[in-house]
Amino acid sequence: MGSKKVRVGFIGAGRHATRILYPSLRLTDLELIAVASLVEEEAERNAAWFGAKRYYRNHQELIERERELDAILVAVPPPAYREVLSTVLEAGLPVWSEKPAASSAQEAAGLEKLSESKGLPICVGYMKRFAPAYELAKRAVEDPSFGTPTFFNGKFAMGGGIYPDEYTFLVDNSVHMADLALYFMGEAVSVQSVRTEFAGGRVAYAVLLKFASGAIGSLHLSTMQSWRAHNERIEVTGRGCAVVVDNVVHFQRFAPEGPGAFWEPNFTVPTDANQTLMLTGYAYQLQHFAEVVRDKVTPRVTIRDSRKALDLIDRIYVAAGGTLGSDQRARAW
Repeated sequence: MGSKKVRVGFIGAGRHATRILYPSLRLTDLELIAVASLVEEEAERNAAWFGAKRYYRNHQELIERERELDAILVAVPPPAYREVLSTVLEAGLPVWSEKPAASSAQEAAGLEKLSESKGLPICVGYMKRFAPAYELAKRAVEDPSFGTPTFFNGKFAMGGGIYPDEYTFLVDNSVHMADLALYFMGEAVSVQSVRTEFAGGRVAYAVLLKFASGAIGSLHLSTMQSWRAHNERIEVTGRGCAVVVDNVVHFQRFAPEGPGAFWEPNFTVPTDANQTLMLTGYAYQLQHFAEVVRDKVTPRVTIRDSRKALDLIDRIYVAAGGTLGSDQRARAW
């Protein structure tokens, strides 16, 4: 990490941000200066817990009063992203946003245009791209010995009870797997999808994809299972080679013949690199944002990537019989 800290304000103090994102800051070059939340008690709490100097009741107050910030972090419910991110960009500050950074592909497209017109990045929290096991898989797939990727298989399944409707589940949860499919395989030119629903509003999607490269893929997206069950896996097949990332922290590379490669963290060693916040990519993505702001490195994940992932989610939803209205948006939860 560099020596100069990047001074940031944080907009949002909900459960996910408080449990995951704020604790990640100590592993980065980001210095928390101020917190804002519509729930004043949460803003005050997080400012005290995580060492911020001040807290505010809304994002407008933070942006207007904190004149020495280098950048802003945002983690709010999907319907709030468009207004909050637009306000940050209009104030002339680069921003990191928790995914999906919009409540629809249409909103993401508007934010993408604003980001381009202002010359300011919206980096988006698709943290799996920064997780060590996924980074190993990406390097393996891009190695010439792997050959052209021919097939992608992805599972992203969870328990029920979090989201108010299935569109929000797709936009705010399954969008991770949509992003990974595009990240490894490129543009999807064809989407087929079927869904089923059981008691309690639990749903499952089976998706078939064809990519512009000619490769194909399948996705399993679901709220059917227990929270204690295995929930995440991808496999990418090349020409005889294959890579697997299992539950974020297990990487395998299979060679056409002979030995392959295997990696998993050594949890018995109490280092920063073996902490969950690092292994899942959360801290690494925030450190990358610090480098984008301070060192002007090229952002690895932007609102453009999020717009593409959200568009794929919409295509999956429609292919399974869903209807997108002109104002289709994920809801607050």
